[in-house]
Amino acid sequence: MTWHSMGSASAHDNPQGTLFLWPDHWQVVGRLMPNRPHRHISASLLVGLDQAFQLQVDGHWRRSRAAIVSPDVIQALDPGHARMWIAQMDPDSRHWRALRHLVGNAGSADLNLDRLDLPSVQEQGCEAVERCLEGLLTSAGHPVEPLDERVSRVCEMLRRELPEKLDVSMLAGCVGLSSSRLSHLFREQTGVPLRRFLLHLKMNRALAFWEPGKSVSQLASEAGFYDQPHLVRTARDMFDALPSEYVTAGWFRVCRCQSP
Repeated sequence: MTWHSMGSASAHDNPQGTLFLWPDHWQVVGRLMPNRPHRHISASLLVGLDQAFQLQVDGHWRRSRAAIVSPDVIQALDPGHARMWIAQMDPDSRHWRALRHLVGNAGSADLNLDRLDLPSVQEQGCEAVERCLEGLLTSAGHPVEPLDERVSRVCEMLRRELPEKLDVSMLAGCVGLSSSRLSHLFREQTGVPLRRFLLHLKMNRALAFWEPGKSVSQLASEAGFYDQPHLVRTARDMFDALPSEYVTAGWFRVCRCQSP
């Protein structure tokens, strides 16, 4: 079984956008298909580059030109005819920690473009797109919120090892905490539970390892999932689609980017 195709033959001749992948975040520039409610573990920055779009958060639709959604919050998108710029930022990333003050305790917030220096996002490569995000972070005018050192160490261990199963007691022992205290602190600091964070890392690896013709079962094994159905269920929950469906259909080009 290979990745399903959702597009038409014409999409191969005229890609609708580009997917830029980094180790701790990814960005999309282009035209997207509508999606049903799903729950990213990453934080979502959504900008309509040429017009407004429809965003649903926790069951309520609203029209927005730019918005940010906290990690692990149910959302859906109807872009209409808008050309979109979307950044998905890991919950422990400095990108999200520089912007989370804009959301506060809410699940999402619209951004006032009059107060932010919104860059002109063009599909010119990894460095240019990353500069656009850095420019927005700078214009937001807020320092990066610190991440507890123990939580940071746990994130690093999980990224490095990517275990098949989560051993909370082992992780807690490595940072001098009890299992319950680590679980509480991790959720408090990142907004997501440890187990969901590990699934998010595995999905990131699946994106990084994907290539045309690779079977779902092989990709599931390489990314650390129990089996193919586990990968598919996780992808549907987090994205409402296997992200590679966009790619296999020719809807997006893919650029794999390196951190500076």
